[in-house]
Amino acid sequence: MEMKQPMTTASLRRVPTRYFVLLTNARVQGVDTAQILSTAGIDGARFDQRDGTFATAEVDAFVQAANHVTGREDLGFELGRLIKMNSHDLLGYGLLSCHTAHQLMCMASRHYHLMTEAFTLNYQRRPGAPGEATYTPTIAMPDVTLRFYLEAVAIAHHNQLRLMLGPDAPAYDVYLSMPEPSHVLRYQALAPTRFHFSESALPGVRVVMGADLLDQPLPFGDAQVVQQIDERCSLLGSRPLTGHFGWGEYVEMVLRAAEGEQVTLDDLARRLNVSARTIDRHLRAENLAFRELSEKVRFQRACEMLREPGATIKHVALKLGFSDTANFSRAFRRVVGVTPTAYVNDAARPFPPLTQPDSSLTSS
Repeated sequence: MEMKQPMTTASLRRVPTRYFVLLTNARVQGVDTAQILSTAGIDGARFDQRDGTFATAEVDAFVQAANHVTGREDLGFELGRLIKMNSHDLLGYGLLSCHTAHQLMCMASRHYHLMTEAFTLNYQRRPGAPGEATYTPTIAMPDVTLRFYLEAVAIAHHNQLRLMLGPDAPAYDVYLSMPEPSHVLRYQALAPTRFHFSESALPGVRVVMGADLLDQPLPFGDAQVVQQIDERCSLLGSRPLTGHFGWGEYVEMVLRAAEGEQVTLDDLARRLNVSARTIDRHLRAENLAFRELSEKVRFQRACEMLREPGATIKHVALKLGFSDTANFSRAFRRVVGVTPTAYVNDAARPFPPLTQPDSSLTSS
């Protein structure tokens, strides 16, 4: 299904400040919010605004400042641990009133943009079968921000289900597209929920839940409240278009995050719930093409790997999926302009920018 919302700019994507306030109110060890905001150049008075929001650039600044000030790598985990249903304002009360976790996931997926416009939630399930919830970034973001979000989203999902279903909730699986963190023991302590980490997956969080969990009755079910809040949330605006700004930058982020996987245009389209033609059209508007971006991302990674201590051309070729070094060398020279050996010997040689216009795609 192709989304019809108009394209906007990245600066218009908003995240409610009420989520970041949770880190302040909880007095998390080592988190000096005033210093973080000062370092990030954000006015602390904005935390006092009931409907305050951060732009995506401000979220990036906040996360980078928080990591610098605290020296901690688990602040996304901490934030997710603090998020409850009532953290979501009006929508949260609707979610609390759902009869089952399945109904809750359906409602959350319809209105997830009211929680954050930086990610989208897609939930799919056949009757009586397991369900799958996929949280996908909607914009390009720095690696540190992406990992912060991934942890916050994954742990918030776990925490809210646990609070609704109780400590005896059935086990299920959560997949995060990031390396195993140094604080992995914190995840293991959340058993029976099983957390899996992979650097080669498309960026996002994927949650697979069985029918035993999804069909379990929730304690505060109220169909009338759900209907009323669902209608009110629908009046608050529609979900923004995914990948709305800088499609080349966005696709580049996705391809880089899926290290080791040959992501196709169809793979990306299915994940974003848009058509492959939609993505292709937006890329062409920027004088780009998916195939060229994919190749350049792949060989940028090759350049990085070739300059690692002890790296060999054969090892890099195999790591990137080539059957032999000859094929790799020919493809490398076609994309980068020199052979792998020449590239290694010329330490000052830069890699071509990923989003440079392809002259063959330039409009006449």
